[in-house]
Amino acid sequence: MSYRGTLEVPLPTLRALLEYQTEQANDCELSELADLAIREWLQRQRAKTRPAPPAGYGWKKIFLPDGTRLRVKSCSGVHYAEIVCGELIYEARPLSPNQFVTACLGNVGNAWMLIYVQLPGEGVWTQALRLRHAAEAEARRTEKRRTELTGASAPPAHPAPAGKPA
Repeated sequence: MSYRGTLEVPLPTLRALLEYQTEQANDCELSELADLAIREWLQRQRAKTRPAPPAGYGWKKIFLPDGTRLRVKSCSGVHYAEIVCGELIYEARPLSPNQFVTACLGNVGNAWMLIYVQLPGEGVWTQALRLRHAAEAEARRTEKRRTELTGASAPPAHPAPAGKPA
């Protein structure tokens, strides 16, 4: 059941809504158009009050928050990059992790193996590959807990070949 009520709207606002309806050759009833406008406004207001997602750089399965430092050692020295406003910045240019390694070494290398990461507020440098493995392990644990809570069984690791029983 749809309840309806009356709402006073200032005349200039009503005029603007009617003009919009005419300009768009919209088949919506005026009440539907007003309802849509109010709902969209409410959605925008609610979005403003939600906390913004943390700024940082998503690299496959790991998230590097702004302020994270990256390091690559080469025969010419140690090279540093930083995550700034969601981008990996090296020598004032945004790069991918692979491009960062290539720029430091002069040739392509395995970024997961060669990049060491220092998260904001931490003093230790951790190999990116270790962070990746930790993130993958956490994802597996989370999925296992979810499966246990819902009672659903996990799909088989290797499906049986077609025509053969499992």
